[in-house]
Amino acid sequence: MAHARVRSILQTEDQICCYRSITSAGVRVLWEITSACNLRCDFCLVEMKRQQIDLEHALCIADALVARKVDKVLLSGGEPLVFKGVEQVIRRLVEGGVLVKLLTNGTVENEAVFRMIEADPGFEVSLSILSVQPEKADRIFRRPGAWARLCATLDRLPPRQLNIITACSTDNEDEIEEIIDWVAARGIPGISVINVFKDPVSPARFRVDCRDYRIADDRAERLRERLARKRAEYEGRLVIRTTQFWGGGGESCGAGRSVLYIDALGQLLPCTLTDNRIWRERTAGLDIGAAMDLYAREMPALPASSCVRLLTAATSAAAPAATPAVVSAP
Repeated sequence: MAHARVRSILQTEDQICCYRSITSAGVRVLWEITSACNLRCDFCLVEMKRQQIDLEHALCIADALVARKVDKVLLSGGEPLVFKGVEQVIRRLVEGGVLVKLLTNGTVENEAVFRMIEADPGFEVSLSILSVQPEKADRIFRRPGAWARLCATLDRLPPRQLNIITACSTDNEDEIEEIIDWVAARGIPGISVINVFKDPVSPARFRVDCRDYRIADDRAERLRERLARKRAEYEGRLVIRTTQFWGGGGESCGAGRSVLYIDALGQLLPCTLTDNRIWRERTAGLDIGAAMDLYAREMPALPASSCVRLLTAATSAAAPAATPAVVSAP
């Protein structure tokens, strides 16, 4: 029997975890259903896999997540809409009571999935916008015409079901206010400004280390002030949250327990930001349920990850929390 779907919490906050709000509950899984993508963003976090799971394997994973009563699946890639049969996987999850959030670059048209989104007000979609200047966006995506296709997708989908993700980098730091204004003008309820770039612990798609895209600490502090002004301007109309910049307190690491990650080969790992080398060995050959049980037994409260410094600082109250400003999610 399907369990009741959770509802997302959409609120202005400075969070550390990339995959859940500070106050949200339940178990969520980021699932990179494929590493294939039609774009070539230089700082892409996803390692290209030479093999991919097939649709039958993906449906078995979906059934396992439903059986374990996972609350939310963030379906990602690569680009998930290039996975053949992705609409069947989504349908299996939704019919099992799982809340699905699609993480897409917005440049791939998938009519079957778009119709599912339009028919289900609870279906969530996050799209990446790195610039609202067409030529610059195409340059970052490294695909001519990508911005036009992204805008066509935004025109097609219900704005209240959308969230925008903007990786703030040395490439677009000066454009953050313009992006926020553009998002607000379209009636989209939320934007996440993130600071997530791959370090050398595991290879990314095109580079071993993408951290040179991160803005300097002093510029990040000025960004905090700029975002505070935008939060005041759009209070009650637009949620503006940050991820992996500061942390607002009240968070603990849920990796391997309330936050999990499935890679493009179908292996369940604690999180995309943990050092997964030992866990790949420990869970090799295990199915989804067995791997979840192993993590429940063995996962430390604060595993090695890029979040440790931020979590430690937040625990020490090094950064003030953002004033909550809640916009009801659909």
